Amino acid sequence: MAYEVFKRTGVRVDEPTLSLVPGGRVALNAAACRLLIAAGVKRVLLLWDGSNNKLALKAAPKGDKNAYAVSIVADKHAGSLRAKSFLDHIGWNGSRREMLSAIWNEEQKMLEVTLPQKLPSSEHGRDLKPRTKGGC
Repeated sequence: MAYEVFKRTGVRVDEPTLSLVPGGRVALNAAACRLLIAAGVKRVLLLWDGSNNKLALKAAPKGDKNAYAVSIVADKHAGSLRAKSFLDHIGWNGSRREMLSAIWNEEQKMLEVTLPQKLPSSEHGRDLKPRTKGGC
């Protein structure tokens, strides 16, 4: 009988990454959490640039009604935020976790990622585009 190699489902990454998780969460790795903690970021605005296929998490002031709370585990190894309505808005409907490299913009205090043009984890491979409310 021949052995087969077990392929890891998770990998340690030292660069900041965001993962879009089925069910509507955005997960942050330890490197991304360290950046947010160092900058004093507890709440973020979710930004979408549809023409460049980019999303960003930008530091938000306390009391901003559009801000999302970032939950960071006490040991600072991971964090997340619930963003189902945002992911629905941009048309993200992946069926598996999608890990994306993030770039920290110190001046703007934001993490930026570029999403793939096609949804690789989508069952239908649809193009990524915002959905409109109420209408055809």
